[in-house]
Amino acid sequence: MSDTAATPIFRVHFHDGTSVDISAANSLIAERDARKGRPGSFVKKIKLVREEKRDA
Repeated sequence: MSDTAATPIFRVHFHDGTSVDISAANSLIAERDARKGRPGSFVKKIKLVREEKRDA
């Protein structure tokens, strides 16, 4: 792997219907960082964001 590879972006979904995008090396780190921002929340799923949103 090259050193110039971009850090992947993960979308962490919570049981209350909210989600947050986190840039992290892997999904476990993304979950950890998302839970720090929302203590007491339960994570429903974590997905890899394949491409960034474009401004319309």
